[in-house]
Amino acid sequence: MEEIKSLNHSFLTALAASIDARDPYTSGHSQRVAHWGREIANAIGLPKDQADKVYFGGILHDIGKIGIEDGILNKEGNLSDDEFERIKQHTVIGYDIVKQAGVFEELLPAVRSHHERIDGKGYPDGLRGEEIPLVARILAIADAFDAMVSNRPYRQGMPVELALLQIEQGAGTQFDSHLAKEFVRLVRQIPEDELNRILGQGGFKRQLKQLQEAVH
Repeated sequence: MEEIKSLNHSFLTALAASIDARDPYTSGHSQRVAHWGREIANAIGLPKDQADKVYFGGILHDIGKIGIEDGILNKEGNLSDDEFERIKQHTVIGYDIVKQAGVFEELLPAVRSHHERIDGKGYPDGLRGEEIPLVARILAIADAFDAMVSNRPYRQGMPVELALLQIEQGAGTQFDSHLAKEFVRLVRQIPEDELNRILGQGGFKRQLKQLQEAVH
């Protein structure tokens, strides 16, 4: 059983690396979302098996981007309305991939619902409040935070404190209020050098480079 768990972890990590490799500017995104998701799960006292579920959901959450055209996925600048509608489909594409594969089905809510909003204005299903699975409510915060603090070709990443303020301002509308409060609290407690290490995810970048070298 432990060998199976280890194999699943390695497989999901490699899969996340292959997804992130399509866009060098988001390298390590899935791993960081997984990390922050598990930190939130631990902070609210979820048991280890549930925290692990959040972690693996974070690893797999963007798998649907495999089905999005490179010209949209890697566009430098703002997306058109049609392009944004297309990229929103990654949640449904990912859900279908995992469901048809018949493996990791417990992670389906993480893949499909991490862009839902507490006020019902998210996608793809317009879920509201606690209609949104807990794992997805957790990963919505982790995903948004990493997107805000990460550099893009067309903009610099936002300072961490400003990103935390955005999370606070979105509490109750975009994000679950309790989870947002816990996330902001735990990030502000992390020493600066440790926080920089997490945001850099040097270890994951090495994994990604090794995977790319193995493929080529």
